[in-house]
Amino acid sequence: MYLKKLKLNHYRKFYEEQNEIEFVSSKIKPEKKDNQTEEQQETKIDIATDTTLIIGKNNAGKTTIISALEKLIKQPTSFGVNDFNFRYLQNYLQNYDVKKEDNELPYIEFGITVELEENSDDRISNLVPFMLVEDLEDTELDIFIKYEVKDETTFHESMKELKTNVENVDAFDKFLKLLNETDFTLNYYDKNKENLEIDFKLSNLMDIRCIKANHLRKDNSLSEAFNKIIKYRYEHTFKEQKKTIELKLEKMNSDLSEDINEKHADVVEKVMAKMVSTNHMAVDLSADITFEKLMSNLIKYQYVDNTVKVPEDQFGLGYSNLVLIIATIMDYIEQYPDSTFNSKINLISIEEPETFMHPQMQELFIRNINEAIDEILVDKKKNINSQIIITTHSSHILNSKIHSSNTFDNICYLYEKEHHAAITNLNNEKVAPKQKETKDKARDKANNEAIFNFFKKHIKYKVSELFFSDAAILVEGFAEDLLIPYYLENREETLGQYYISVFNINGAHGHLYRNLVKALGIPVLIITDLDIKREKAESEDGEKSKQKNLDQITSLEGKETTNKTIENFHGKKDISNIREWIEKDNMYLSYQGEIEGYYATSFEEAFILTNFDNIILNDVLKELKPRIYGRIVTKNNKYVENKNQSYRWQEKLENLKGEFASKLLYKIVNEECEDKIPKLPKYIADGLTWIEKKLGGE
Repeated sequence: MYLKKLKLNHYRKFYEEQNEIEFVSSKIKPEKKDNQTEEQQETKIDIATDTTLIIGKNNAGKTTIISALEKLIKQPTSFGVNDFNFRYLQNYLQNYDVKKEDNELPYIEFGITVELEENSDDRISNLVPFMLVEDLEDTELDIFIKYEVKDETTFHESMKELKTNVENVDAFDKFLKLLNETDFTLNYYDKNKENLEIDFKLSNLMDIRCIKANHLRKDNSLSEAFNKIIKYRYEHTFKEQKKTIELKLEKMNSDLSEDINEKHADVVEKVMAKMVSTNHMAVDLSADITFEKLMSNLIKYQYVDNTVKVPEDQFGLGYSNLVLIIATIMDYIEQYPDSTFNSKINLISIEEPETFMHPQMQELFIRNINEAIDEILVDKKKNINSQIIITTHSSHILNSKIHSSNTFDNICYLYEKEHHAAITNLNNEKVAPKQKETKDKARDKANNEAIFNFFKKHIKYKVSELFFSDAAILVEGFAEDLLIPYYLENREETLGQYYISVFNINGAHGHLYRNLVKALGIPVLIITDLDIKREKAESEDGEKSKQKNLDQITSLEGKETTNKTIENFHGKKDISNIREWIEKDNMYLSYQGEIEGYYATSFEEAFILTNFDNIILNDVLKELKPRIYGRIVTKNNKYVENKNQSYRWQEKLENLKGEFASKLLYKIVNEECEDKIPKLPKYIADGLTWIEKKLGGE
């Protein structure tokens, strides 16, 4: 059996929606090698695949999930007022009606779902009270735990007095004081929410070992950890050797005591006799080396660096942190009785293992911890069924898990939604949308695999940062990717306060991100090109020529787009009546609209139309294409011709987009007069304003 789900209602950062986390069982997989019988097959845990990874930026609620499990299992009497979601309490106080007789009581609720695996030897006696007759064949079992008021009548009387006599300004503080003085109790319910009124301890069903972040608190943390392991081994595994050691210690104590008394005690006693009578105060000095004292400071941990022994406090914190994680897991497995491994759900939580680790070590962590734990199991010959839970805000660990396990499954993503923590349990179907099925199944499968591989590639190189951003901007080309961050910095008082990621994803594939972006919940601005389909130019006799039509577009009537992202959001290729922007869920799709009487088809053209008479822009155009610039602008500096021939500029800059953006940025950042800085095209500026509003701006 294993912990399948945990629901947190009104607990700390969690409210009443998107508050359920799904866990994966770390199943033991038999690995059969050549020339092995079935009995000789080794059992392995695939940590990368069978680890629940909880990700999210700081203060997203990752530690809250682990603290809930730890309190429920180990400290069920430690819940208090500060464990309530305070917005829930504010709403409760505001909506409490003294005239009603059926006001509900404030409560915190936890829902636990246990999966009873088929053909398992799990001992489920602890679960019998929660089993209903009609569900005997069901493999899922629900347990509900409520932290609730003990005396309903007294609480309602106090609430009526508070609501009647206390001013609104002081009401919430008084309410918190009332809750502090109220007796609460922890009650257990079945799936029908019937109070079981039983003396039940969750610790009889589950155990948890938490490895906290930044647990290198002393210079000798590793020495202490391995002292503990060695001591336990002698006390429980090598008992005969312990007896031998104790006999040797007794002999050593006897010999030392004799030597001490002969060389030291007599001298001390003679000195003392000069001051007090030896009848009242005699001296006896003896050796007292015990097994406990020996083991408490037996091990001195040192690193060996090319045959040179280095003290642990002189080695890198990243390596020390990794070794301490392994030592803690060794200690857990070492001390856990074989007989209880399959009678309990065993959870190992590792909080922020990336602490002190450089990026490459973070990426190796998920892959290498698998081998490390497997080695411990082989050494101890234990059949462990523990579930591994890792909380992290490292994009490197996230990236490593996705590529090691080749899946987005078993990733729990946390973010803030309407001031509460929200949970999204990711999987391949949520992230990588499957294409519409056709009659060609092989082709469908290949297309879906190509989409998944596309995501894996982009996640590897940068997009994993999406999971730790306040908002994101997905752009189509290099120019937007290079220039937009500058304009973001200039909105220091609004957007500058947040971490906003900018990603170049190519407009042709932008629609593939729709599912992932929706799952993330953060505001995402997608900037793409209108990509108006142009017909070939006509010759004088009316026939199509080989040259592209360079005429300026003044109307979208009868026009189509070749942009897949716009087609996906707009629902069709025809853009005759397309809106100025498209907003769906937490996404805002932005593209070129009418600028100075014309419709641009790319960022470069839109930038030229917006800034046709800007000196910096004109300097860049002149440097890149001096002859073309001379023909278009002429000697009389008719900048308006930049506007009237914007599409021609677009064509001439087709192979110079990178250089165009780089030169623009160079001149912009070196310009001291803000009034001379080119403006962003309106469709992008409007998109940035939308992000400001979504992040709480005016």
